[in-house]
Amino acid sequence: MKLAYYPGCVSQSTGKEMDASTRAVSAALGIELVELPDWNCCGATHVSHELVATGLAARNMAQTDLPIMTSCSICYSNLRAAALRLEEPDTREKVNAVLDKKYSGAKIRHALDVILEALTENDERIVVPLKELRVAPYYGCLLTRPAGLYSPEFPTILEKLIKRLQAEPVDFRLKTVCCGGPIFMPQEKAAEDIALKILSEAKKAGAEVIVTVCPLCHLMLDAKQKVLEQKHGEKIGIPVLYVTQLAGIALGLGPEELGLFMNSVSPMAMVERVYVRLSE
Repeated sequence: MKLAYYPGCVSQSTGKEMDASTRAVSAALGIELVELPDWNCCGATHVSHELVATGLAARNMAQTDLPIMTSCSICYSNLRAAALRLEEPDTREKVNAVLDKKYSGAKIRHALDVILEALTENDERIVVPLKELRVAPYYGCLLTRPAGLYSPEFPTILEKLIKRLQAEPVDFRLKTVCCGGPIFMPQEKAAEDIALKILSEAKKAGAEVIVTVCPLCHLMLDAKQKVLEQKHGEKIGIPVLYVTQLAGIALGLGPEELGLFMNSVSPMAMVERVYVRLSE
């Protein structure tokens, strides 16, 4: 399988572990990634002018004829939304008028979908089956929007991948609730209350780990977890992994390859439990 790869801005900063694990897992599954040679911001949510955001996304998508894969659900949502807007002839004409390479259409895929497609049932490449590992699937808002491949109300693709890795998805009723990240700057307390509720609910459900598909969700639930514990006097201690990191563990990839040492809440104790269960 050969795909164009759009890393997105966060892969160069707070989401380096997302990028590292995406590349490592893709290589392990025989997926050839061709990074877009001159990519720019996807036109993320802070670009309020719709046509400008569409143009930024179109400039990326016009660079290749291959299907484009990204690991970031914000980029995934923005690129897909732009592709839908560009189906309108007037919008496409205005955007192409300022592009060197003209946009002619694109297929956008998320790494989650690509990994699930690449892995078969009882795949021999899963050398570390995640048996008995209780995983809370957390989708957040943007993976399921615009509507299309995933149901906004009842998505199940994360659960399917968790089961394919031989882990146990927990019944997590807050899996599609916003993490609070988009309102963190103007409404810090409200955003933190939302993140704490998600973490507390995952712990209550018996999760050993939360798996996410979005770097903003990862920031709110992983990087801010210790601050939330201190502010509210509540011990949570749940590692939060990108879906690519979880898949990489099952594929037998090492902590350095998956960027596990970059996570704020260390997942190493959880990984050790996985190996102990395997040995037993």
